[in-house]
Amino acid sequence: MKSILICFFTILSIQYSNAQSPVGNWKKVSHTFVYEGQQMDSHAALLKTRPCAAKIVWEIKADGLFRLNAAASGCDENYKKIQEKLWSKTKWKLEGNKFTTSATNFAVGQSYTVIFKGNKMIMTGTEGQGVITYERL
Repeated sequence: MKSILICFFTILSIQYSNAQSPVGNWKKVSHTFVYEGQQMDSHAALLKTRPCAAKIVWEIKADGLFRLNAAASGCDENYKKIQEKLWSKTKWKLEGNKFTTSATNFAVGQSYTVIFKGNKMIMTGTEGQGVITYERL
């Protein structure tokens, strides 16, 4: 009986995590990957040189747009302009637990397996892009 309950709650939690929507505003917490056998966090490295990046907002919109919003970050204007332009054409789609982003209308894109844990969205790259963790604002 105990194993049946554990199985039931596991299935229920998997269904709940897959049912959540990525739509909303997010703060990037980390972007880890393995390089030459060492785990690295590129977001932590960025924050050492540009602490203002901690205030960048990632907007995942219901209309399929995925935007970086640096307006209130306090970063210098040139950096904000460059970063926002890089993400100006990016779209997203979610199929099951496969989250894909693309700036080419999905002719080419990056795919991730996405899970939700509380107020966190954890995206694991399907092609070696590492793991990106966001926190809902």
